Amino acid sequence: MPAIKLSEREKRLLVITLIFVVFYVFYQFLLTPKWEEIATLREKVQKARLELEIAEGKLKILEGMREKAGILPLARQIPKEERALEMLRALAQATSRSGLNLISIKPMIGEGKEPRFDLSCTGNYKNLYDFLRIMADLEIMVMIDSLNISGGGSKQPVLDIKITLTAYF
Repeated sequence: MPAIKLSEREKRLLVITLIFVVFYVFYQFLLTPKWEEIATLREKVQKARLELEIAEGKLKILEGMREKAGILPLARQIPKEERALEMLRALAQATSRSGLNLISIKPMIGEGKEPRFDLSCTGNYKNLYDFLRIMADLEIMVMIDSLNISGGGSKQPVLDIKITLTAYF
């Protein structure tokens, strides 16, 4: 088959036509599906932003209600530095309300994240029972790590009580 001889003008038209064909194929098969995907992703982003704005609005309303009611998270009410002092106050009040005679409360510094205390007191079994009930009713969760009782021997024995406590806020 003989080679087709094209004039300079026909060669330019052929090149331009090939460029348009390549562009059309690129546009039809590669670019159009991606634009549809981009459009669906934009819709998803708009929905997600709307949901985020709604959630932020609800959060602001809830925070306003909490502040009006006077309910703040415990972490906000009591800074980390004052938690040990709050627990010391609670322990002192619990011992006096239960009837135990408080000898000492020693904070155990540097042992874990939560404050620990070593409590020494005297009293009878009823006083100890009342103290444990009061500790259970506190807003602060208190775990007894160890409880040592010595003394006794009579109907109303005076007990020496040593308790190691950990407070969880």
